[in-house]
Amino acid sequence: MENRFFFNELFKSLSFSYQRLFIIVLSIFIGALTCSAFLNIYFDIDTKLSKELKAYGANVIISSKNIDENFIPNIKYEEIKQKLKARALTPFLYEFLNLGSTSAVVLGTDFKALRLTKPFLEIKDGSFSLRDFNDNSVFLGVDLAKQLNLKAGNELQIYNPNNGKSVKLTIKAIFSSNDEFDSIALASLNVIQNLSDTQGINYANAIIDSDFQSVWHKTQTISDNTINAKPISSVSLSENLVLKKIKTLMFLIVIIVLIIVTTSVNTTLSSIIFSRKKEIALRLALGAKKSEIFKLFASECFIVSLIASIIGAFCGIFLANIFGYLIFNSSIDFRFKAVLISIIISLAFAFFAAFLPIKKALKINICDNLKGD
Repeated sequence: MENRFFFNELFKSLSFSYQRLFIIVLSIFIGALTCSAFLNIYFDIDTKLSKELKAYGANVIISSKNIDENFIPNIKYEEIKQKLKARALTPFLYEFLNLGSTSAVVLGTDFKALRLTKPFLEIKDGSFSLRDFNDNSVFLGVDLAKQLNLKAGNELQIYNPNNGKSVKLTIKAIFSSNDEFDSIALASLNVIQNLSDTQGINYANAIIDSDFQSVWHKTQTISDNTINAKPISSVSLSENLVLKKIKTLMFLIVIIVLIIVTTSVNTTLSSIIFSRKKEIALRLALGAKKSEIFKLFASECFIVSLIASIIGAFCGIFLANIFGYLIFNSSIDFRFKAVLISIIISLAFAFFAAFLPIKKALKINICDNLKGD
């Protein structure tokens, strides 16, 4: 009977202040929404941002420990390829060969992997598409093309004076990279190995999708007496630094939003209590205990906060995915712990916001508020 009376009073109390309570619901909803969205992104950002940053080039270099030979045999390279399981692994074999009337450096490589490990090759003439990546293709740096007076579509004969071997390839594109690549020719690794009678490479670059510590650990597993594999520190450490800064920024945004929410809830609840101070004074005059008044307002605040937090937390998943597609062009994985944590945080901030106004309600002077009634 007592519980039934309490719930009756609670329902009436909610009905009396529903307009002002809506502001509290909206405030907590926004707080939970923001908190849930950023927590979902926070738990997923390592993978998403790591992949995004790997689009800017290689983060691992694999070389020979023998400085004099500077050579990795094909068998060893294939073994590394199997162990590393990288998103892209690009071999590099440099040879100084005759190109018509002049001599230049020719790089034997894997074109498809090169597109990922060195993504910023600007095509000046021709195309650099998948259909062009075959053993009959060659790509010229813009400076070398100017020196040879050649363009896309022309044929280029490559000759090795050491063994008399030669091959005629079709120029598929002229490219610019604003580095040493502008002065070299790119050809298939198989072609250059056959032309130079070489069964190996000078070194390789790779892209591994993971954080610096994981990448470092993975490179250590393939390093031995002959091979030295290590992360490109400037890339991997910069990635960690960027991740930390973004996470810090997200944390600050959430804190600022929750402080605004807390202020809004505190102000609105104070307004509700001020408008109902005569009712509170009357209840106290009729013998109601302060603990009962506290229980009534605390329950009222808890119910609206809980509903707003749950709705806001689940809606935060959709906001997280909107951010995911806008920033990373992919969805954000759902994590229940992000929803649960955002509900708990929202309720905690709502409690702090409501504590002082409710405590103030218990100190209302009965005589002053009922005078003349």
